[in-house]
Amino acid sequence: MRNLLTMVLVVVAAILGFFAYQSSQKGNALGADLAAKTEAVTALQAERATLTAELAALKAEGEAAVKAATDAAATVQADAAVMLEKVSSLEAENADLAAKVAALEADAAQAAESAQAELAALNDRITGLEAERAVLQAQVDALTAAAPANP
Repeated sequence: MRNLLTMVLVVVAAILGFFAYQSSQKGNALGADLAAKTEAVTALQAERATLTAELAALKAEGEAAVKAATDAAATVQADAAVMLEKVSSLEAENADLAAKVAALEADAAQAAESAQAELAALNDRITGLEAERAVLQAQVDALTAAAPANP
């Protein structure tokens, strides 16, 4: 019976040893899995930190671009206001010049009418003077013809 009891103890010890070995293998596998997961988490945290830094840089770039665009828009609006003021000024000058041209054209038309009237009057006077000259020439011719007859 002692042998049987020794055998039972050996078998129980073998079974317990086998279970202990399997448990240690599972523990080692779980430890390795935990170490791998810890490394993966560490890598993810490092990548997260990198992405956070890149996001901050992109936000800063975006804010700088928005500020530059806002400044450019303000400059364009200021330039547009100046240009609009110049255009308004030029339009006013153009209106003044158009009024002056219209006045000059009216004066020129009136001067042309006066010149035409004066020309007509001068032509009438020339015609009158030519008629007088013809009368005077006729008188001179008559006197010249009468002068040899009266020595």
